[in-house]
Amino acid sequence: MLITMPSRLYKYKELFFIFVWREFTVRYRQSLIGALWAILQPLSMMALFTFIFSYVMKVKMASYSPVLFFYAGLMPWIFFSSSLNYSIPSLTNHYQLITKIYFPREILPLSGITVAFVDYLIASTIFIFFLIIYKVHITWNILWVVPLFMLLFFFTVAVSIFLAGLNVYYRDVRLATGFLIQLWFFATPVMYTIDNVPINMKLLLFLNPLTFIVENMRRCIVEGRAVVGWQFVLVLIIISVFVFFCYRFFIKIERAFADVI
Repeated sequence: MLITMPSRLYKYKELFFIFVWREFTVRYRQSLIGALWAILQPLSMMALFTFIFSYVMKVKMASYSPVLFFYAGLMPWIFFSSSLNYSIPSLTNHYQLITKIYFPREILPLSGITVAFVDYLIASTIFIFFLIIYKVHITWNILWVVPLFMLLFFFTVAVSIFLAGLNVYYRDVRLATGFLIQLWFFATPVMYTIDNVPINMKLLLFLNPLTFIVENMRRCIVEGRAVVGWQFVLVLIIISVFVFFCYRFFIKIERAFADVI
């Protein structure tokens, strides 16, 4: 089933890139600063969290700068939340195309996720400057970012196509997206570290795959620590199974999209 998605998309790769380009241009059309919004969002949130936790509440999150702590956690989170915001309504927003022509419907949510990935790359450029400014010692463990982001990407794809498909049948899904993302944000260690959480709460938080991904992205980049191998394999298996069943569910209900939408 996992091989089915690339094989389905390959025949329509030109259409996929057209949708990606369209999503990117529509997002920043008539914008004064254009793609710089991809930097402004994590930068502004990082500044807000730094001010609140460093000067108002005076909570020490880590042994290094809170600027690095918050920005490292915000980048993967914003990729995930932005992908959901754009992919969940993508099928209903393009109902005219779905009812007229056939193409793999997953192209629509995947195009939004791809644009969110471009934003992620743009935001990463600022993070590189922060690493230089704060003289972070980079180790070979930073290479863990690649497999960790792959976990993030495929988990995001699974959640996106599952909720986008459900949204065709139940429009409440789109209405509940904002509330869902808010809950998910607090269940993900973006503005706190899992090290300060009681052991019973840690087990609960690790039911959320983003907990493992965000924590280890922060550790391998800023702290120079490696990912625990067996934990990575376990999360990889969980996400792979989740992707399999989400895509299988999407393919099953896709046949009736044109009639229901």
